[in-house]
Formats: sequence, C-alpha cells, structure tokens
Amino acid sequence: MGGRVADTVLIITHSGDEPAGMVVDAVKARGCDAVRFDTDRFPTELRLVLSQGTNRAPSYLFVEGDRRVELTQVKSVWYRRFYSARLPPELDERYLQYSKLEIRTLLSSLFAALPDARWIDPIDRVHRAHHKVPQLELAKQAGFTVPDTLATNDPEAARRFFEEHQGKVVTKMLNAISFTDDGNEQMVFTSKVQEQHLDELDGLRYCPAVFQEMVDKEVELRVAVVGRKLFVASVDSKGGAGEVDWRRAGDLAYHFTPDSLPPDVVECVHRLMDAYGLTYGSLDIIRRPDGKHVFLEVNSAGEWAWLQQMVGLPIHEALADELTRA
Repeated sequence: MGGRVADTVLIITHSGDEPAGMVVDAVKARGCDAVRFDTDRFPTELRLVLSQGTNRAPSYLFVEGDRRVELTQVKSVWYRRFYSARLPPELDERYLQYSKLEIRTLLSSLFAALPDARWIDPIDRVHRAHHKVPQLELAKQAGFTVPDTLATNDPEAARRFFEEHQGKVVTKMLNAISFTDDGNEQMVFTSKVQEQHLDELDGLRYCPAVFQEMVDKEVELRVAVVGRKLFVASVDSKGGAGEVDWRRAGDLAYHFTPDSLPPDVVECVHRLMDAYGLTYGSLDIIRRPDGKHVFLEVNSAGEWAWLQQMVGLPIHEALADELTRA
C-alpha cells in the first residue's frame, strides 16, 4: 500500500447498513481509526458541534455517547448512504419540515467542512452519476456499446419507439423503486413491453418511464469497481422468470460466478469512471451471444455485499485499501 495512512476514516451511512461494518473492521485492521456516522441517528442520538470565531480556530466535533472525535483528524470519507432522521412521532407537524431542513443543512455544513479529506466519493460526483440518460452518452464516449433508449412522458413517442424496434423493447424506471404491500417489500423490475401495453400508456402523463431496446444476452454481468480494481461476476438468466431482469427470480443471485472482461472493455470501464471522477461504482453489462459487451448503467452507490458473499470477491478489502491509502 505504501505511504502515510489516514488518521481517521469517517463512514457516512445508516444504522441498518451491515456491510459498512465489514469495511470498519478492515480499516481498523490496517491500523486506522474508523468512525461511523449513521445519518438516521442524527440529531436524536448523535451530536455535532461546529464552532467558528474571529479569535479561535474552527472546531468540528462529532460526539457519540462518551466518544468525541475531532473531525480535523478525518483524512478519508466514505459517502456510503444518506438516510433521513428518525424523529419522534410526537414532534409538532408544523415544525417537522423546518426541523428536517435544519438537520440537512447542518449535515451539509459538516460535509463542506471536510474539503481536504479524500472522499469516496465526492457528493456532487455521486449525484451527477445518478442521471441515467446522460450516463449512456458518457458511456458511449468511453467506448461502450449502449442500447437505444428513450425516456419520456409522451405515449406517442413510446409507441413509435416500440415500432422502430419491432417490439423488442423493455421498460424500466429512472430510479430504483420499492414499496410495501401487505407487509411485503415489492420492487419495480425491468419488464418487456407487450403489444397490448401500447393502449395503456396514458399513465406516462403522470409518471415518465424509460424504454430501451431489448439486448440479446449470453450472460448478465455485475462489475464492482474500486479504484483500478474490477470485481466481475456473471449469471445466465436466459429462460424463466429472470430472463428480462434477473432480480425477478430471486434465486439467481445464488448462481453468479466469477467472470472477467476483455482488456478493451476494462479500458471502457476505467474511462467512464474517470469521466465521472469516481472511485467506486457498480456496473450492469450484458454480454451478447456474439461476445459484444453492452453497457446498461453504473450505480455510484450500488450494493456489493451480496456479490462478495455469493461469489467470494474481497470488495470490502479493496474499499478499505482505498480509504486508508495516502
């Protein structure tokens, strides 16, 4: 690894994030301190003290119970997750929106007070990478093959797109969407557009959607990128419930196996990550039967722990290496 390691690593996440604990342990194993800031526990359980003055040095203090951490010691930050505060239900509804605004503003001040720390990844870059349509253009510029894609609230545009691609079209959302139905968490999966759906597109006036040409697949690939390291796994999702979206068939997560990318595709990955200025990202790629690789998306905060668990890829170790290097 070499060089001076970070004094303290600050991990911004939430209280239910178990994979973050693996990174905490790996950071400490490298001789560094690791401080976890669970955003949903602020301000009810965690305290911040940010002070300034003409005749005093700035002080940024994070307090959890009896533990006090001077944030000037923070040399690296892992921006893993940001969850809203868990505020007491008895809080007056008239003040709730203002309380949430003040909480977010103080946390933003905290993040802005750490400009010299090494961030994985800087918040503005994470937000920029969230936009899926411009993402495809950057991927194309990086050398990837990308599918024809339409994002719209116009039913006629969607119908034309369907006809142009001879009905080989899928639809998906711009964001990952889940909801609870009768106590069960439900996800909105990528789905094939059928002929009969063309008469049911008026709902686009209220909720835009993405339409994309269906790509013939040999396998689907998940690529976790940490710095210059790539962790690649694939699954054969052809046939069955997971043919369009492997997540729909829950057991397919157990069938991912280690894989690799050809050197030219590896270069595409690095060019895309460099274009965003990201250290971490999770890419979805399809390998076609002809061997061509087609980029679908990159998630700058994509989950990786399930892939590590199923395939045995040491992703948390690579994250710890990046957070503790000089």
